[in-house]
Amino acid sequence: MPSETIFKTVYQYNRIPILPEDMRKLQEIAEDCRKVRNYVYERYGGPGGLKKIYPGYTVQNEMTASGLRERLGLPSVYFYLSIFDALGDIKSQWSRTKSRIEKNIQANGAFTPEDRHYLRFAMKQSRCFEAIVAGEKVELTGDWEETYRSLCGEVDVHKLNQYLRRQVRKHLVRPHTDTADGFTASPKGYRYGDHGIYLSMKESRKRLFILLTDNNRYTRQIYIRLFPEEGNVTINVPVEVRQRHPAGYTGEMGLAVGMRCMFATDRGTFYGERYLEYQSALTNYIQERLPRHRKNAKNNPGMKKYNEGKARLEAALHAYVNAEINRMLETEKPAVIYYPKLPGTTKAGANRKVNATINMWQKGFVKSRLTQKCRERSIKLIEVFGKGISVLCSRCGGEGAKDGGMFCCKSCGLELPERQNTAANVLKRGKVDDSDRAGKANATNVPRRS
Repeated sequence: MPSETIFKTVYQYNRIPILPEDMRKLQEIAEDCRKVRNYVYERYGGPGGLKKIYPGYTVQNEMTASGLRERLGLPSVYFYLSIFDALGDIKSQWSRTKSRIEKNIQANGAFTPEDRHYLRFAMKQSRCFEAIVAGEKVELTGDWEETYRSLCGEVDVHKLNQYLRRQVRKHLVRPHTDTADGFTASPKGYRYGDHGIYLSMKESRKRLFILLTDNNRYTRQIYIRLFPEEGNVTINVPVEVRQRHPAGYTGEMGLAVGMRCMFATDRGTFYGERYLEYQSALTNYIQERLPRHRKNAKNNPGMKKYNEGKARLEAALHAYVNAEINRMLETEKPAVIYYPKLPGTTKAGANRKVNATINMWQKGFVKSRLTQKCRERSIKLIEVFGKGISVLCSRCGGEGAKDGGMFCCKSCGLELPERQNTAANVLKRGKVDDSDRAGKANATNVPRRS
């Protein structure tokens, strides 16, 4: 059964500007947390650290023995959270690396089916993968050992292990951060009271009081985001809330997702028609200003101004996306939404400016916000296989042509805006897939006759 609760982030703000000396104390904690994360990245972010990062207690114990916390004078409530934040980044990087390697294995025409079987086994079996990456002898137990030995008899193990190690060296990027704009705090690192929050400082038994704009109190891990120029902080709090079941949300809807227009429905309604305007403003800003700041990034005061400008444009884009998704859901009120699987990053083409805009398309953010807002309203969101969906006629299923934003069917003569035709195809394909899934489920649940 789906969960009846979801997590969302709420924000708390300081009521009055924070004094410069107090802000410097917060910045010092953020800088120390950055140093801890980079220390973990450097020490455990490579192939040699793979054996230690799951579940991470070995790293925690070794970091305790390293003496880094004492040298920095950082409270443990910040030190250990920084360690596990860094471990989370390292694990995410390994997941991305494995995903790239698996795609390369699939695309490599020189491999036999036995080669691919061996490589997939090595990728999925964690102890096997860790040993291969470290260049050590693979030692497994029980049935795993028997399976591995049988696979080894059919392939050139040395060649395939060397391939895996080369792929890891090619795709694994050791994380690093130069950003110290905030830090994570556990419930032991703060307490609420007097219409504000008390944060633990580096001085023993000292807490910094921040007057807040609300009286809400939380007992969970929070993130303190610093804005020293304005003397402000933002407290990000993940909270678990019950899903809403608003009245009047019925029916099914197909969506076409794009950049020129964020969403088009199967009924021909369009939302987010200014998305490309916001995305292009961000892309142009990055293309024009980033190269000259990169030449001397460490000593260039303009880099700070560049980052602030980029953050403003991203915030404007994100606010527009959120507003348009809210407007669409409140207007259409669907119970089920079908949307196509979004395409991956495109390869470089002739028009570099257009290509850069497409590659910077924040489709991941759009998808995550749509998913979150549908969950908040208990709307069922179903992803549909999207290949070839824009060139088929939504009425007869024949192939058609797109011209000037319109779709024309060669068989039945249907003429529709191409995005509406795509959305209608998404709806049709989603319904068919749903009925197929329901049929398989019913067939599975039919009791057998004795």
